[in-house]
Amino acid sequence: MAADFFYGLLADHLVLGLMVVLMLLEIFRAAPTLARIAFIATMLAAGAALLHQLATGYVADIVPGEIRIDRFAQLAKLVILGCGLALALAFPARATYKTWLLLACALFGALIMMDSAGFASLFLGIEMLSLPAFALMVHGCGRGVAAEGAFKYLLLSSVASALLLFGVSLSYGSTGSLSLDTFGASLASGRAQDLAATLLVMSGLFLKAAVFPFHAWAPDAYASARIHVTALLASVVKGAVILALARVFAATSLEGPLVMIVAALAVVSIGFGNIAAFGQRRFKRMLAYSSIAHAGYMIFALLDVTGSRADDLLWYVAFYALATVLACASFAVLCPGDDDELQRLDGGFARHPLAATVLALSVLSLAGMPPLPGFFAKLFVFTSVIASGHLMVAILAFVGSFLGLTYYLAIVVRLFRTDAAVQATSAPEPTRVEATV
Repeated sequence: MAADFFYGLLADHLVLGLMVVLMLLEIFRAAPTLARIAFIATMLAAGAALLHQLATGYVADIVPGEIRIDRFAQLAKLVILGCGLALALAFPARATYKTWLLLACALFGALIMMDSAGFASLFLGIEMLSLPAFALMVHGCGRGVAAEGAFKYLLLSSVASALLLFGVSLSYGSTGSLSLDTFGASLASGRAQDLAATLLVMSGLFLKAAVFPFHAWAPDAYASARIHVTALLASVVKGAVILALARVFAATSLEGPLVMIVAALAVVSIGFGNIAAFGQRRFKRMLAYSSIAHAGYMIFALLDVTGSRADDLLWYVAFYALATVLACASFAVLCPGDDDELQRLDGGFARHPLAATVLALSVLSLAGMPPLPGFFAKLFVFTSVIASGHLMVAILAFVGSFLGLTYYLAIVVRLFRTDAAVQATSAPEPTRVEATV
């Protein structure tokens, strides 16, 4: 048991140790570059430990009914650590000691969520993920709009936690267990109490993931945060919550009204997010509505009954998170400062060819253009859902996905506009002089 505790949770222990190291480095006023080096080294070491566990087929119940290490947990933690590594490599100049520490805390919470086999550890992991994200939104900003966006995030995140706890309490009253396996098995009973518990748990997690109509916090939170925090919210936070949904419903297939509810929310999220993003003039707010649409694609995978739900979501979260981080990092290079007007991208390729190319490829991947990774992420989800017998819903979602092409392609057009085109659209109209008699 002791060996499993240390080896099975080695990645978690390394991140926990990183938090202690970062605090000590700040106390002794070490050079800030050491914090980034320690962070990157920890991400790589934790990833190597997980790859070794995967190679040896290691599986263990560390705490029966609460902490389980299996293939899904190992792969999901690799995705989370990959997001952390991408953030560290993409935004080196924007981080302080407190930034690295809060990011490590958020990653630690996400890792606990992936290990969870029970609601107690899952809830602790969600809170350890959410609170550092809130702190990062207000850290070093000094702007009222940032505090307002962070407050909305904190308030609605608290509501989501309350909904989740209500659902867990109902489930515990019905089953007498906090195990996720027991929760999944109770759905087959058809009892009203179990259905209500499932809806409350779903509502709490959908609110965390910004699924329509639980999305109200996302536009203001994304838009008011600094660009690297927006990347964190769109990659680590959203990805961890979506993978937690896969963890919660791993042992069951949705049936009856749950199928209709999830299908409707997925289609509406895709349509609403893409339509709302089309009218945005700021990059971070556009990214927020885009993330609502992508949340629809992700929960769409919950309809799968072929057994590939977990793998589909792992691929989708990995590709989506990487594209989002790259898009935010390249935008920060093209448009330094707090102003994120999309108009600033005009002619970006002439100024920064590499950053503009990365941004173009990232948004096209988010749009699902072949042969980029985002295309295969959506292909896996749609294939599994159609194989599960939901052809009409898949067609509606597929049609909704075309709405996203407009604003993604608009960014690419802005980047590769010529200087003459930029000057023609930005030059003021000539003043007309009326002749007098």
